[in-house]
Amino acid sequence: MKAQATKIETFRSHLLDRIQEGRVTSITYDSAGNRYFQTNPKPAEYTWVFDLADREGLRAHTEAYSMSITITEEKTNE
Repeated sequence: MKAQATKIETFRSHLLDRIQEGRVTSITYDSAGNRYFQTNPKPAEYTWVFDLADREGLRAHTEAYSMSITITEEKTNE
């Protein structure tokens, strides 16, 4: 039986439909244990990513120096 996809995996698949696949990294964990991945578009051209992430209950922010968008899946106590 397939494991249920998490929000960030679903979100990543939606992004892959709109961004070149090579610009979306694999899903991994940060030092706090949050799952995340990055895209490497020009952030000004992808403001819809922030809106979509917010609607999906995810966090999105740009890295000041790398010009990438980081999407993270917040942990819940559920």
